[in-house]
Amino acid sequence: MSSEAKPTNGTNGAAAPETTVELAVEQAKRAFALKKYEQAVEHYATALEIATKKAGEDAPETADLYFSYGRALLENAISQSSVLGKEQPAEVPEEESHKAGSSKNGPILSFSGDGDDGDDPVVDLSAQPEDDDGSDEEGDDDGEPEDDFNAAWEVLDLARAIYEKQLKDEDDEEVRLKLADTFIALGDVSLETEKFDQAITDYQSGLDLKLKLLPTSSRQIAEAHYKLSMVLDLTSGRLADAIGHVEKALESVEHRLAELRNGLQGQFTPAPTEKPDPKGKGKQVARLVRDDLIQNMSKTQIENEIKDLDELKVDLALKIEELKSSPNDQQASAPELAAKALDAELNAASSSAAPTVVNDLTSIVKKKKKNPEDTSAAGKRKAESEVEEASSEKKARLEETPAS
Repeated sequence: MSSEAKPTNGTNGAAAPETTVELAVEQAKRAFALKKYEQAVEHYATALEIATKKAGEDAPETADLYFSYGRALLENAISQSSVLGKEQPAEVPEEESHKAGSSKNGPILSFSGDGDDGDDPVVDLSAQPEDDDGSDEEGDDDGEPEDDFNAAWEVLDLARAIYEKQLKDEDDEEVRLKLADTFIALGDVSLETEKFDQAITDYQSGLDLKLKLLPTSSRQIAEAHYKLSMVLDLTSGRLADAIGHVEKALESVEHRLAELRNGLQGQFTPAPTEKPDPKGKGKQVARLVRDDLIQNMSKTQIENEIKDLDELKVDLALKIEELKSSPNDQQASAPELAAKALDAELNAASSSAAPTVVNDLTSIVKKKKKNPEDTSAAGKRKAESEVEEASSEKKARLEETPAS
């Protein structure tokens, strides 16, 4: 076998491990955690290439890869657009690293807690990701953020289609929650590209699924409500709806805070219990859990999360006040806003065209033929005036005639 087929480590000459889906995914997660999104995109692409060759492009096992790949593409597009627009701060706080709002709105509030994805394996952040081409996090200058946004949408939409196909074959709660996450990610893409109507549709779909799967106290519920409120705030006539969803996000945070404070006193919310397998095979299926179980947390961890959520609660309350102080006319419905705009335009057109209309009407009146049999009051006054004028002229001529 040629030397090219046996890549070696430059330090000791040992053969490098063969690239597998698992290795590529591990490298991608590490790069993503370090915010080296372009490298994450490359590693996920490698993992997908290997997986699709083995199982096919629409195989159920590729859905998770498509989802992760799409998220990496989205974050890479966001980071590139921020750099090109010179809007990225010198340092981004760790808690704000995963944003979903567009640059107009700034990063959204952090709802995810310490971890990013609760079901992801632990990644060694101290290790450096392996780079076959020696590229750094800045990557090439040839890439366009818009291309990555479009690619992110297509990849995430493919993940959505695969998850929905899986659900037709088997109604699995884990798959439904993954589908919900995919809808939320699609909403993120639409929000970034200012396709607000589509963002509302996808965020609402994701929220509806999460509400059926997770408790009110879940931080994922709070995050979904808040993201939906963001895009509603950017949509004409939806201010009241935006306020409602921020209030529900605040309610969700308050539920979690109550559970945490009860936990400090030794009062825990019962852990989700296992339920029978719907297939009836006698197996036990664990209920969905996405937030840390308070009974498994230390006192310090509980206190830290309480502090974190107290700050988030203040931010949400301020956001509600900010939205409520917006001009009242923004709360009008879309048809009402359109009617107001049309009336204003018509009134402006009438005002500017008034002199012209009057002049045209005057010219028409001047060109109108006289009616000799006009019996109106105006006609009588005009006829009497003409008679008086003729009489005066005749009298003046008589007075000027010298006596004989």
